[in-house]
Amino acid sequence: MSNNSNKKDKNIAAILAFFLGHFGVHHFYLGNTGLGILHLVTFFISFIPSWIDGVTLLTRSQDDFDRRYNPKLFERNEEGRSWPAIINVADEILKLDTLFKNGVITFEEFEKRKAILLR
Repeated sequence: MSNNSNKKDKNIAAILAFFLGHFGVHHFYLGNTGLGILHLVTFFISFIPSWIDGVTLLTRSQDDFDRRYNPKLFERNEEGRSWPAIINVADEILKLDTLFKNGVITFEEFEKRKAILLR
């Protein structure tokens, strides 16, 4: 699974935007180096966009924030839909087993989905 040591936190990003945003620190934290440098270059007028960024970060949903700034937390399935990579695999396999026992999915489909979960 993914390494959560690089996971970014939206509250930390917002606090950095409010208090150190005119230096562009929140952009460096989020991996937007170009915008961070732009804030450094325009130091004296960048506090206004920094406050706007702070409000935007606080009002963004955690799921939207993670999809944008923590993409390693999400994987794509065969249909192209994404789901959080951090799931309880045992619970998901148990759900698949229930679907198989109830005749909703075939044994082959059960094995295929289980293999995806165990990757």
